[in-house]
Amino acid sequence: MELDVRVLGPLEVRRDDVVLDLGTPKQRTVLALLLLHANRQVTAGRVVDELWPGAAPSSAGANVTTYLSRLRRAMAGGGCALERRDGGYLLRIEPRAMDVQRFAERAARGDTAWAAGGAVAAARHWEAALSTWRGAAFEGLPTGPELDAARAEWQERRLSVLERHARARLRLGRPGDVAAEMRRHTLAEPLRETGWLLLVAALWSSGHPAAALEAYDRARTVLGEQLGVDPGPRLRGLHRAILADDADALWSLLDDAPAADRPDRTSVRGPAQLPMDVPGFTGRAGEFDRLDALLERDAGQPTAVVVTAVSGMAGVGKTALALHWAHRRVAHFPDGQLYVNLRGFDPAGAAASPAEAVRGFLDALGVPAARIPADLDGQAALFRSLMAGRRMLVMLDNARDSEQVRALLPGAPGCLVVVTSRNRMAGLVALEGARPLLLDVLDAGDARRLLANRLGEQRVAAEPDAVDEIVAGCAGLPLALAIVAARAAINPRVELAAFAAQLREADGGGLDALAEPDLPADVRAVFSWSFRQLSPAAARLFRLLGGHPGRDVSVPAAASLAGAGADEAAALLSELAHANLLTDHVPGRYTQHDLLRAYAVELAHAHERDDDARAALRRLLDHYVHTAHAAAMLITPHRAPLDLGPPAPGALVTALDSPDAAVAWFAAERAALVAAAVAAAASGFGRETGRLAWAVTPFFSRQGHCHEWAATQEAALRAAIEDGDEAGQAEAHRALLRAYGRLGREELIAPHLERALELFERTGNPIGRAHTYLNYAHVLTVRGRHREALEPNRQALELYRAAGDELGEADALNSIGWQSGLLGDHEQTLAYGRQALAIFRRNGVAQREINTLDSMGHAYHHLGHLGEAIASYEQALALAERAADHYNEVEVLIHLGDTLHDAGRGAEARERRRQALTLLETLDRADAPEIRARLVAQLA
Repeated sequence: MELDVRVLGPLEVRRDDVVLDLGTPKQRTVLALLLLHANRQVTAGRVVDELWPGAAPSSAGANVTTYLSRLRRAMAGGGCALERRDGGYLLRIEPRAMDVQRFAERAARGDTAWAAGGAVAAARHWEAALSTWRGAAFEGLPTGPELDAARAEWQERRLSVLERHARARLRLGRPGDVAAEMRRHTLAEPLRETGWLLLVAALWSSGHPAAALEAYDRARTVLGEQLGVDPGPRLRGLHRAILADDADALWSLLDDAPAADRPDRTSVRGPAQLPMDVPGFTGRAGEFDRLDALLERDAGQPTAVVVTAVSGMAGVGKTALALHWAHRRVAHFPDGQLYVNLRGFDPAGAAASPAEAVRGFLDALGVPAARIPADLDGQAALFRSLMAGRRMLVMLDNARDSEQVRALLPGAPGCLVVVTSRNRMAGLVALEGARPLLLDVLDAGDARRLLANRLGEQRVAAEPDAVDEIVAGCAGLPLALAIVAARAAINPRVELAAFAAQLREADGGGLDALAEPDLPADVRAVFSWSFRQLSPAAARLFRLLGGHPGRDVSVPAAASLAGAGADEAAALLSELAHANLLTDHVPGRYTQHDLLRAYAVELAHAHERDDDARAALRRLLDHYVHTAHAAAMLITPHRAPLDLGPPAPGALVTALDSPDAAVAWFAAERAALVAAAVAAAASGFGRETGRLAWAVTPFFSRQGHCHEWAATQEAALRAAIEDGDEAGQAEAHRALLRAYGRLGREELIAPHLERALELFERTGNPIGRAHTYLNYAHVLTVRGRHREALEPNRQALELYRAAGDELGEADALNSIGWQSGLLGDHEQTLAYGRQALAIFRRNGVAQREINTLDSMGHAYHHLGHLGEAIASYEQALALAERAADHYNEVEVLIHLGDTLHDAGRGAEARERRRQALTLLETLDRADAPEIRARLVAQLA
């Protein structure tokens, strides 16, 4: 009996050409998940997470059992079997029966033919591969995080084959067909540079150089506006060739490598996050061999990811070894590398949580923030799904213990994980089968070679006794040797004997918490000696940096810590970096080895007065609060600003001159802002915590960073409770209502709603109560509970009117009007909208008109008044563009396009839809895939 399983389109299973009845949509989703993990066990918990990504009902387990029982009966017969295993289920199926496997095999045959020079055969195989697609993967199926991730991965593979197929047809002399197809392709995927390259080449080859140049201009505009980059070298080269009428250049630009093998900024399959390799690395040949052996083990390991745990004392070179090996073996991981510093032994106790780390990986893998599940289990499941089928290296640096890394382990073969830690990770070895690799200090020979690599063979050979003393004084510890070598390299005229003497005579310092009992010499001696070479101002900044809560620090933040000017701070940071006491890991941002940070913390405790250290933290917080407040007002100028007063003397406020600059600053400081809020709450700066939480809200909410939004508000709530600030508690509860609403944390919404209303009542703040009701109505609206949302909207309206808050009244009127329209009463939408518009215009707050004009356009459209609808949408669009409110701009463009289409203005409708599609790529929206699919279908 022949089985045919199709997932590249609507899910369909045929046996001997008979279509099987797969049951209800949720039951079909269960089957899709089993097919995604064919021949591998899937736990019942993962099925529940897929069916109910938010909160699962109490009946979830029983429902899953029913679905699987029915599927077992439906799928019974030749070709497959659904088996129950301990804690899970396994669908046995011949891979060749699945269309996704046939697609992969045909695509691979095309790649092989192309590499052998057979363009005709390659085009035939790639065409056959593309023919297996009948629509979007799992089309029409309710999907959760794992299936969404698989859908995105398979779509990327399809697009890559489509581009290779187009390239082969260009070689075969069919540019007209390619041009037509690439026009559709670039409309649907405007950020794929390969598509633009093929379109420009096809237009030129078909005798239309003017159209080719116009397409190049469109590509340059899209890439510049959306990615902030110029076209890549191949596309620029093609542009020059067209201008010079150099037809020979076409194939030199297209033939140097298959399109799929030339990653560019827009089509690269995976991230490349490895930090810079360690210069002057030496020794560790045996450890290299053991790591290489893991690659061979990986090749023969069909069922699980391969993990190694590199452990050893602080400063022994664990990270250096792992990075050096990874950079030299990067070709084994064609799908990319992920890296995170877990800060497991951070002296401030700010270790990265598994959720923080896995969210960083999901960001790197291109998952919009709004698509990231709320809980760690869901995030980890999505990460495993994205990693399935890839060959990637995952480096988990500086882990505290096994629990910190378990959620970060891929679940499928093909990936290799390297964990570094001071802990020997016994749990990871026992339960995950990790291969332990314990590093010791360098022997004398390797230590001398390290110095020779850094200082030159001649200089080291000239003073063998001094070198021996340095090696002994550093105890073979690579970090200590590197610092000594840095000092010697900066002072090339000073004899090594002088450095040996200084090392010998240095004070012991006091890193007692990090001392290793088997270490022959004290690393503190090296640190103290290097530290004493600093200028007094750089030494003070080094001490103060131990109190910075974030992973890295910008120049203005460091200037605020020190109470210095920006230029002075930049010079001091450069001095610290040259002394190897800081690393400028990206331009303008500096980070610190945690051992050095521990030393900075100890020095600060010993040499900085408590009130001076607290004043430094206050300046740092004022830098973040005042800059974030200014950025927030640029993004949302209609908000009533806070009365901050002047910043603390010495706090540097970053000047921002546009909404785009504000968004860029927020994006760069995102992690630091969350860390600052948490640190402020822990240090008793309650007022600063609340202000910072207020200021970051518009960025986090508009960009979809709801986890960070919730974290800052949780810090604000803790600080307000500590201070007995009921007004601050009320605001934090209200904000958490919104953030948890976005995250789908249904169980937390009601408690925060009730507590916010209670506290606003107790503190005599009816406006706060009104805001809370309005926020709750929005949460209900997002969940499609439009009729329920009317009541809190009306309660908000009454409170606003009673308090005389006209702008709040207008917001509530618009919200009621929108709900009325969604419930079919479009005349009510217009009536409420006119009242809201009048208030907004009377108060001169144009940005707040956007949603109201959009609501009225929607009503006019549904009432058949297309001219009025278009006019409303165009007014809303102009306001959204002026305010850089891209989220609402997309909404208005989509609605305007639909109305123009119904008005018979097809060309204008296409242009608005194309603009919406391009802008959509810049946003983190949960519904982006559905919107994109609809727009692409409309533009086809």
